[in-house]
Amino acid sequence: MEKVYLDTNAFYFFFFSHEEYTEGIKKVFEGIQNGEYSGVTSVAALEELAYVSLMRLIEKKYKKHPTEVLRENRKAIAELSERLKEVFDVIFSLKNIEIADLDLETASTIPLIMADYLLLPQDSIHLQTMRQKNCEHILSTDKDFDGIYGITRIRPEEV
Repeated sequence: MEKVYLDTNAFYFFFFSHEEYTEGIKKVFEGIQNGEYSGVTSVAALEELAYVSLMRLIEKKYKKHPTEVLRENRKAIAELSERLKEVFDVIFSLKNIEIADLDLETASTIPLIMADYLLLPQDSIHLQTMRQKNCEHILSTDKDFDGIYGITRIRPEEV
């Protein structure tokens, strides 16, 4: 079965609608649920999803920059944590998705992959996890994965 790595933004646009990306992302998730593919992601992707989602929810609710809100009101985290719990409950209920741990081997490659591929740290973790899991496809809106040998980016807007 073909493996598809699920980048953070694939999860984000699955849960938070985007005119250009959500429809294609949902089609790929449906394929994973139906067993056409198997999904792979990492604990690092879920951490990044929680952070980005929290920041966007704070921004939307308070109409201010999230760091400004958090400096003034740390309780904003608790106020929005139920929405994040709902997101994580759905993720953990999905079929055919493996969630890889972030281990020392993966972490030790971060600066090397950053230098070789000019990727940011989180994307370096995603790439190394893909390699460890023999995963050649990534569902992502991130063009930084284009042109990396052995990796094919599934563009949600083209699905």
